[in-house]
Amino acid sequence: GEVDGIFDDSSGYGPVFEEQPIDTIYPEESQEDKIIMSCRARASPPATYKWKLNSWDIDIPEQGNNHYSLMGGNLVISDPDKSTHAGNYSCLATNKFGTIISREASIQFGYLDMFSTEEREAVRVREGQGVVLLCAPPPHFPDDLTFRWMLNEFPIFVPLDKRRFVSQTTGNLYIAKVEASDSGNYSCFVSSLSIAKSVFSKFIPLVPQTERGSVRKYAADIKVKFPDTYALVGQNITLECFALGNPIPQIRWRKVDGALPVHHEISMAGGLLHLFNVQYEDEGVYECEALNSKGKDWHKANLFVEAAPDWVEHISSSERDIGSDYTMSCITSGKPKPHVHFLKDGQMYGKHELHFTDLTPDDSGMYQCIAENRHGVIHANAELRVFVGAPSFELNPVKQRLLGAKNGRVVIECKPKAAPKPTLSWSKGTELLFNTSRIFIWEDGSLEIHNVSKSDEGKYTCFAENDRGKANSTGSLSVTDATKITLAPSNADVSVGEKARMQCGASHDSSLDITFIWSLNGHVIDFDKEEEYYQHTIAGLSSCELLIKKTQLKHAGLYTCTAQTPVDNVTVSADLVVR
Repeated sequence: GEVDGIFDDSSGYGPVFEEQPIDTIYPEESQEDKIIMSCRARASPPATYKWKLNSWDIDIPEQGNNHYSLMGGNLVISDPDKSTHAGNYSCLATNKFGTIISREASIQFGYLDMFSTEEREAVRVREGQGVVLLCAPPPHFPDDLTFRWMLNEFPIFVPLDKRRFVSQTTGNLYIAKVEASDSGNYSCFVSSLSIAKSVFSKFIPLVPQTERGSVRKYAADIKVKFPDTYALVGQNITLECFALGNPIPQIRWRKVDGALPVHHEISMAGGLLHLFNVQYEDEGVYECEALNSKGKDWHKANLFVEAAPDWVEHISSSERDIGSDYTMSCITSGKPKPHVHFLKDGQMYGKHELHFTDLTPDDSGMYQCIAENRHGVIHANAELRVFVGAPSFELNPVKQRLLGAKNGRVVIECKPKAAPKPTLSWSKGTELLFNTSRIFIWEDGSLEIHNVSKSDEGKYTCFAENDRGKANSTGSLSVTDATKITLAPSNADVSVGEKARMQCGASHDSSLDITFIWSLNGHVIDFDKEEEYYQHTIAGLSSCELLIKKTQLKHAGLYTCTAQTPVDNVTVSADLVVR
């Protein structure tokens, strides 16, 4: 999660991660003699960094020590050792505004041992029968092995087809029905993607035995059975199913409670069902059926679909006034339902939601909302700053030039930045103002004057005061003549296709600009868009004419002319009937 950029270099801001550590698998036989865990945060003033291993602080002296050193925020581990350095790492970035903690990232040591050197026994099997050659992979980590089988020598690999299948779960080689040509020596070839290492087993001799007379037939018998499987929303998964039998069985897939998902593919002559971009609705019971002329076999298992946590709503940076109330909440999606908790400056602080009443400066800091289920952890970070300060009009002074129309109303806003909330009062010249039938001071401090007259002209000052200090700001009110309609449009009655005219005029204060706006049945007429039908001409300083060139039935209705100045507006209307 990122902090919203509401604070900048001038005010300073708490740390915001730009780079966080990621899970790392370090091959035990690696030639690299160091691991670098990344961590970098933007912060003003710049952040200082600390690291934890399995929630314990890592002690890193200034000049580093024989194992750990810091390079910027990055942790450099020299001569990594499994017993000392395997575990979960997190980075803390701190400045005067607070502390944030990174996602946890693991360091694990990858290995793939050699196969046992014991000779493998020969496998003798009648032609037409099926056979399974066991791989029995050696101890390894992580569990991301891929399996192939060599025949007689490297690099000749057993081709896979509807008769021969290699399980990527167990590594075993399955031959549905053995033929004389299968005779040879077989070795299981195992590769680990993570540590880029491959090993192979001792060769297993396969000896097909020729039958006298015709080769016997055997019913389909499923030997590779996909287990109950968990998938995450958006993932791709593969289910395996393979059967022995003579004739070679055919394999069919189905979803027991509906159709196979749209995004599926069957490969390896039916042995593999691939599901792409899995969704919740793909959950259910899947079945593979193996069939030949001697009989059939089937296998069923469940696909369960879950999801890593994701944000529906998360916290964002905010500045709040001292004494105010504030709520921070995080809403997540995920399956199982994620567990949510908050940290403040890297320490446990509460669950689900934080309610602050009567904020104090101690509530300022860096907050993190963390959502976690068995599939992952996500962080959302935010800075809360509690503002305390004397009133200031620097950002929002009272408007300097204020205009009001005679007999109209004027509202003068007063919105200083201040915390705690200031008391506000007004004066005109040297005279303090209080509520009267014509003058009203709103709750938010705005001053409203009704039925304005020339005598209301003058300087108005808003005074703001709280326990931190006081300030004031002044604006000058000028009163102008009210705008009045002097020429009103007349009701008209025309036939389709004829012209129609409407006129409108107004008197107004000569110091103000006036504009005329026409509308039909409440919708303002856009003369650029509708020039085919309407034309608008200004006559002199204070009147105008609306011409409807070719009247259509849709032009009938109530036409309203609005004469508008910066301080007031007046309207007048007339009906147009079209026959």
